[in-house]
Amino acid sequence: MNVDHVKARLEIILDTPFRYSQIPLQDWPRQTETRNKRNRSGELVDWIEQGGRLSFQLYVEGSQVHVLSVEGALVTESERKLVVLAIDTLRTADRTLSRSVNSDDEQQAASIRDWIEEHLRDSALLGSEPPEQLSGLSALYAKKIPLLLYCEYANKNHVNYNELKKLLDSFFDTDVLLIPLLDKEWLILGPESLIIMDREDEVLEEESVEDALTSLCSGLHTMMSSEWVGDYHVSTYYPMVPAQSLPSVVRKLREAINIGRMQRDGQYIHLPWQLYLDQLLAPIPLADKLTFIEQVFKRVDLFMDAETTQTLESFFELDCNVSETAKKLFIHRNTLLYRLDKFKQETGLDVRSFNQAIHVKLALQLYKVTKRK
Repeated sequence: MNVDHVKARLEIILDTPFRYSQIPLQDWPRQTETRNKRNRSGELVDWIEQGGRLSFQLYVEGSQVHVLSVEGALVTESERKLVVLAIDTLRTADRTLSRSVNSDDEQQAASIRDWIEEHLRDSALLGSEPPEQLSGLSALYAKKIPLLLYCEYANKNHVNYNELKKLLDSFFDTDVLLIPLLDKEWLILGPESLIIMDREDEVLEEESVEDALTSLCSGLHTMMSSEWVGDYHVSTYYPMVPAQSLPSVVRKLREAINIGRMQRDGQYIHLPWQLYLDQLLAPIPLADKLTFIEQVFKRVDLFMDAETTQTLESFFELDCNVSETAKKLFIHRNTLLYRLDKFKQETGLDVRSFNQAIHVKLALQLYKVTKRK
């Protein structure tokens, strides 16, 4: 059960703050008599009241009862019953969902994961065919779109395989291959038809393929952010045949997400073809990065000013176009020119000059990395 998702839904419905916690199993009372056909004697009660707070049972894990609690004075009797009913409905849905996905799917996904990880540990194996037990899996021999999903959620909210599989099948409106990789990492293999033109039924040109893949990632990120509480990072790559190159593609996607998370704060879609510069700068030793920054800027404290950083980033993102940058920043064109002139006076660098703009762009990229060290 996704605790943050349940908590957020209840807070919206009741307009009341809930708190997640755990209570030792021995401290949670049990039914003393049969109250109805569903509740039997000896089962845990649905809720308890302690110190003016109502605690509602979510699920039991080991020796702990996971609960959501709320100030008793803020909840009426009818609302209490509504919370119990809502949690019970979600619990039932979880059990139904667990049965709805064939457990063979998860076992098969685990075998693919083991193959990927083995090849990534031993680079000499990269490019070799899948093991014999996977050779009969036709999905590995058809063109697929690979998407890597990295989920930054609390430990109590690990995404369930069956839940995510059903959600993704519904979102893509097709059966996808879902593979759990490292902790919080999920690999999704979707059919190439996700980016096929409907009218002409042919693959788009490379530039359009990148646009289509970007839109696909954007949609996936939006859906995940709305369905589950947490931060979700997404990367993708060009359509490929998994049996031929899946481990090496996974390496590219992991690198893109790792670099993007480290160097592109506030962004959640990390595409390999947009990170070439970041990949080139990543191996540079920290001391060399700091030296280059000091040589270019002279005064690093300039970049403690968020306005300056935002202005430069937008200016470079829009190909140094003054008018478009001013529109994006919602400022007058003359205001932008004033900021650029002020930067030139303080650093001696004119970002409207190609050669000097390159130095500032590189130093800015390095600065964003070093300030997180």
